Amino acid sequence: MKSESQATIKNEISLEGIGLHTGNKSKITFRPAPANSGIRFFRTDLPGTPMIPARLHFVVATVRGTNLGLGEAKVHTVEHVLSACTGVGLDNVDILVSANEPPIMDGSSLPFLQALLKAGLHYYSDAPKRWLHIPGEVVYQDGPAKYRAVPAERFEIKATLIHDHPMMPKMTLEMNVDTESYLDAVARARTFCFEHEVAYLKSQGLAQGGSLENAIVIGKDRYNTNSEGLRFPDEFVRHKTLDLIGDLTLIGRPLFKMRVEAECLGHAHNIEFAKRLREAAVQMRRRPQPLEAK
Repeated sequence: MKSESQATIKNEISLEGIGLHTGNKSKITFRPAPANSGIRFFRTDLPGTPMIPARLHFVVATVRGTNLGLGEAKVHTVEHVLSACTGVGLDNVDILVSANEPPIMDGSSLPFLQALLKAGLHYYSDAPKRWLHIPGEVVYQDGPAKYRAVPAERFEIKATLIHDHPMMPKMTLEMNVDTESYLDAVARARTFCFEHEVAYLKSQGLAQGGSLENAIVIGKDRYNTNSEGLRFPDEFVRHKTLDLIGDLTLIGRPLFKMRVEAECLGHAHNIEFAKRLREAAVQMRRRPQPLEAK
């Protein structure tokens, strides 16, 4: 029943830290949610605790992260949290945040994944999963960014990272996305930026909470990290894959029925590709079904 039924968490669980870009102190709480409600963010620090659905319609910015908004309420940098939700196979969960950005924790999705697994999963006996189906190939290209998806029996990703930087050779990761492989391959991969970007990011009000405790800074001839060093030799493409999974989660349905191939990934491109996948799926559902012979 588990693989074919919608899931939420059994118990409420919270984490605390600071936001990567805002630097604001933040508490995030995951709560069980009803079947068919999807993933929803709630700003507990605002009057009325406004809700923002984790859906493509509510993406308001994709600069160095994916931000959601509805009216005056906004939640910045949601991709790591959403990636963890898909990584454990959640369909429905309410996510309460006490500020305008979830805590960055260690810069990966692992703390969120571990929290969700600790909370436990609950499977609804009367709510089957609503798979996302696409009728055929879906493509998106913008400059060097290239994305392609085709129907498959499970969720597969092949991601290629290409940067014109001496410390960033071409990297490719290919994986089947399920909880075990997600945990092994991408959950621990941390966010990163280039050393020459840091001053500009901070001048734009970004990376205010960034440090070597939650990010990797790539210098001209070295990786600047905490004492742990790199977690993987190709940690960067693994993190980009983590981000892609989080951004695609905004389609609103499990993505376990397609193979995705992506090159030169970024949040803006991820979201545009997700919109094309959603539209392809909508058109497929609208097609008239052939009448059965009597």
